[in-house]
Amino acid sequence: MAGFSTFTGFSGNTGLWDDHTGLWGGFTGFSASYQAALTLDFLTGTLDSRITFTRSSTATFVGSNGLIQSAAINVPRFDYDPVTLAPRGLLIEGQRANLLLNSNISGTNLTTQSVTVTAQSYTISFYGTGTITLSGASVQIVTGTGAYPSRSTLTFTPTAGVLVCTVTGTVQYAQLEASVFASSFIPTAGTTVTRAADSAVMTGTNFSSWFNASEGTFVASASIDSTASIRGVYAASDGTNNNRIYLNVTTGAQHLVVASGSTQADITVASSVSNNTIFRDAFAYIQNNAGGATNGVLGPADVPPTTIPVVNQFRLGARGDNTIRLDGRIRSVSYYPQRLPSAQLQALST
Repeated sequence: MAGFSTFTGFSGNTGLWDDHTGLWGGFTGFSASYQAALTLDFLTGTLDSRITFTRSSTATFVGSNGLIQSAAINVPRFDYDPVTLAPRGLLIEGQRANLLLNSNISGTNLTTQSVTVTAQSYTISFYGTGTITLSGASVQIVTGTGAYPSRSTLTFTPTAGVLVCTVTGTVQYAQLEASVFASSFIPTAGTTVTRAADSAVMTGTNFSSWFNASEGTFVASASIDSTASIRGVYAASDGTNNNRIYLNVTTGAQHLVVASGSTQADITVASSVSNNTIFRDAFAYIQNNAGGATNGVLGPADVPPTTIPVVNQFRLGARGDNTIRLDGRIRSVSYYPQRLPSAQLQALST
């Protein structure tokens, strides 16, 4: 693979295109017409000016040319499929460190080295046709399947100690990270490098101008890199987890309404989310009535929320307290200032 460029980013209002419905600005159907008060389309490669985005380090992503590129500090990453070049949305990831040295983006091969590890899950990954033979704290062989974009990965749990990584053949863009899945590539030189977490939030009038405090419906489309643990898709909150309207996913989608630390509604659509697969979700709430649907499947009936929380911000790709990152790509989010009927939730999530 060749090519390495710095991505400076864009900003601006994305307009009214809704990725879920294919309509401009709203959803029409059944007995009424509903107008979206907020529509964010991240497939355009632009960031709505009302969103404050931060990340205290550089980070890589796949650009529209299909090559790995670097985004500067505090610049959002709009990711693309390396084969089809189709846009995949806004990439939101948690903090990670690449523990391998001299694994850079210029295409040079990794050299044999040793890494001190603890007894937890790690994932090693690289592009190329060579092998990495692990010994010491874990005995494994990772065999390459081809040049970029064919990425070979292995998740394993070593004993605490020294992990020896013996390299033969072509091994490029290698990464060893404490995780159960591989994240975006982190270039290194003579020391390990940590990629900071992404943060995207709307506050003040950028939030209150479209949010209805008493009822509403969120519609979202996204994909995640791993269903192994909970991933936050979005949260309307007060900056904590005590008051939030929240969607998280693992192998299913969980819709939560929490007020003063008490769960008011918990609606889960089971077996609705898969690794690296686009899902669509709709989540509606009002006092004494809430509902959720994922990929056209309605969630089960739930105890209706007696209290709607007081919130003052909207966070993308994380929980209300800005933890539990998405580790995936948000394609679009829309908000309707009404509790839409369940039949319409199904339609909007299809």
